[in-house]
Amino acid sequence: MPNAGSESWRFAHDIDQSLQCALHLRDAVGLEVDDRAGNPPRLVGDIPDRSQLLDREATTTAAARWPSWWRAVVGNQALTPLQSSSEQTDSRAWLGELAARHRLVVDPPEWASLADSPALQDAARTLWDEGCEWFNPAREPHLPPSGQDVFAWEQVRVGAERAVVEHDVTPGAINGCALVLLVEGSWWTLPTPGAGLCSIAAARDPATVPVILDAVFDSHLAG
Repeated sequence: MPNAGSESWRFAHDIDQSLQCALHLRDAVGLEVDDRAGNPPRLVGDIPDRSQLLDREATTTAAARWPSWWRAVVGNQALTPLQSSSEQTDSRAWLGELAARHRLVVDPPEWASLADSPALQDAARTLWDEGCEWFNPAREPHLPPSGQDVFAWEQVRVGAERAVVEHDVTPGAINGCALVLLVEGSWWTLPTPGAGLCSIAAARDPATVPVILDAVFDSHLAG
């Protein structure tokens, strides 16, 4: 996860595999999830049609369970970058804690975490590896060295410095992250304080980035 900033303020962003794979499952099976603010647009590119994997009843059941699973995965993936390894007295224990927490929501190949939803569990068992295979080449154009930053460093610096002045805090109080999704269009939301969730297009839009950064930094300070 790339980090920008000085030793004082912090901002990290990542194109996370687990999030993209969860969206790949949604789109491949064709889960009709409620169109709420936290439900991202469709993934970009060609997603294989796996709509025959589940029957109609199982598909409906999986669609009903998917949002709560998605929120759990997002919450977990957002928490890690907001923590600092330098603040941990026992880095090995901290890494073990991160891994254990991750397995509570993402635990292939058996997916015991989805035992309360056999339909979604079956889909995850079948499609997770396929999603990972899709993810690797899909992310490649956005990895360094690329012609354009996902989040322009200069805009991040300006956003962090604005938050310092506006809230009258030390730079060390400024912390935030963004989880970037390979989805269509310009879209973003704030699923949890200090963490933004956004599309590539939103992360590269000079007009949208300051709005995202303000929401991320301000919400983290507000707790």
